[in-house]
Amino acid sequence: SSPVTNAVGTVFSPVQKIAGYVSDNVSWLGESFRSSGSYKSEIERLRQQIAEYENQLVDYNEMRQKLSSYETMLGVKEENPDFELERASIIGTDSGDMFTSLIIDKGSNDGVSVNDPAVYGSYVVGIVKKVHPSYSVVQSILSPDINISALDSKTRETAYVTTTVEYSLKGSCLFSGLERTTAVSSGGIILTSGIGGIYPKGLIIGTVTEVSESGYDLSNYAVVDPGVNVKEIE
Repeated sequence: SSPVTNAVGTVFSPVQKIAGYVSDNVSWLGESFRSSGSYKSEIERLRQQIAEYENQLVDYNEMRQKLSSYETMLGVKEENPDFELERASIIGTDSGDMFTSLIIDKGSNDGVSVNDPAVYGSYVVGIVKKVHPSYSVVQSILSPDINISALDSKTRETAYVTTTVEYSLKGSCLFSGLERTTAVSSGGIILTSGIGGIYPKGLIIGTVTEVSESGYDLSNYAVVDPGVNVKEIE
């Protein structure tokens, strides 16, 4: 109980308290370290389960998309019983065509002919321009060579859909030859009119995004956003 002993006891008393606390709780720390391995295993199991669910969801969405496409094509067939439908897959693009020509895996052996319309559900994709025995080349609606007789679903005004190099590069078509007094407006749905005998009546070409005056004559034209992205369809 000398002054030195008292001083040492005072200095080390907090250290003793900390040591006691650690001693009391070291068993909890050990349990935490021992269980971290099991937590890691559980997390890995859950990750695998999530991956399986994601794959199932992808399969479901693909099946739902195909079913929707088949149902739409069935509707087109019912409205146009004289048309024969042939399902095809896109296997490539024509590298020499800047306007996105598509190569499909069906040709003359499958009954495909030049000027057959190519559709995706109820949406216009383009028209068959070249046919080989086992494959064909489809000229998309983004080609300036395309000319489709069309009408506005609301106003029933008729004109034709084509495009220019400038608008094609933007991914747009033009509903051209409208009157200056046209009632066609943004948001209007443009459909095939059936005139000309190539495209069935009522197929969707796209949606009007704007209406402008032609700089060459007294007509108006509407910019149309195609209903299907020809660069992404399969």
